[in-house]
Order: sequence, then C-alpha cells, then structure tokens
Amino acid sequence: MSIDRRCVLLAGALVFLGALGIVSAENVSAHEYDVGKLKVEHPWLRAPKDGETKARLYMFVHNNGDTPDKLIGVKSDKVGKVEIHADARNDKLSSAIALPAHATVTLAPDGPYVDLLDIKKINPVGWGFELVLVFEKAGEVTIDASIDAPDAKHAHDAEAMARWEKAHGQTGEAPSGHEMHHEHHQMDHGSMNHGSMDHGAPATLPQSK
Repeated sequence: MSIDRRCVLLAGALVFLGALGIVSAENVSAHEYDVGKLKVEHPWLRAPKDGETKARLYMFVHNNGDTPDKLIGVKSDKVGKVEIHADARNDKLSSAIALPAHATVTLAPDGPYVDLLDIKKINPVGWGFELVLVFEKAGEVTIDASIDAPDAKHAHDAEAMARWEKAHGQTGEAPSGHEMHHEHHQMDHGSMNHGSMDHGAPATLPQSK
C-alpha cells in the first residue's frame, strides 16, 4: 500500500462524506490503527538520505486502556535491523518505549523514535511503507507509514516535501504494484503539542477517562 499526497483534496471530500454518513467512519479514519486498547495514529517516517539505508519512524500511540503497555519491536522483511530509542537526547538503545495507561505517547523528532536500518527497498517519498508494530500486551498490528522527506520536521511537512521534489524531480507515479491511499489526511503536526520528556521517559499527554 502506498500514499500519494495528491490525494489530500480527495481525503477532505471523504471526511465531508463521512460526516453525512455516505462514507463509513472506518474509511475516513483509515490512517489510524487499533490493536487492543491501543490506537496508532498517523505513522510517518523520514526517508533515507541519498546513499543511505536508514529511516526514522514516528507516530502517535494512544493507550486507552487501564493497563500500561510497551512498543517492543517493528518488523518488515524489507528492513535488516530495528533500533528503539526512548530518549532523543542520547543514542542509548532501549528495549521498549513505555505506553502508560490513559496517555498518549508521541514518537517525534524531539521525542522517542524507532530507527529502521539496512533497508533493502523503500517506496518513493510521498508514498507509504508497510510495517508491523509489536506491542508487549496488545500484540501486533500492520500499518502503512507515510514517507516524508529526509529533513521533515513533522508529518506532511510541505516545505521539506517541496525541497525534496525540487531536488529529485518527483513524478508522482505509483511504484509498481502499489495502490494510492485516498484516506491520507493533511495535518499540520508542527502546530500539535509533541510533549516533552523528563529524565529519559517517553513524552506523554494525559487523557481524560
């Protein structure tokens, strides 16, 4: 599965149709993934820089349950190695990213993140990359992370995308064998509160019960 950012306008139309009940809520919010009491929202990654085989994965993870959980792994047959970092302030590896109960953990450039190393093949910037997230208690869920420019500061970073397209002359054609995602919503994640980290703990935002 792949995502074409040129479908953003169509995604807006789907939201409108969903409000009218013409399109199901499942299709409108298809860039959200539920597993147990967890909801993974808007996963994205920074594409590898030219000549590199490393990408960095970010997302929002909402734990709506009464029990803490952990992100303990990411799987893909196109990735050679995965490294989890619970603290962006140092390069120390972690075994997991904690997900407290009734809280949102933000994986972001200034917070926890996951490194995808030795990538064998990845779709072009502007499309998507299928991955399997592994949680300690909730289990596994397959996601399609949007691929942003290597210097993107947040998901759907239009300025970073424009720089990348200018440098690489992106055509917007779908990779062979992949479909476009019409449900990919444009969001200004730069204006969202990505939280802060205290003494190495993942950034969390309390949720109302």
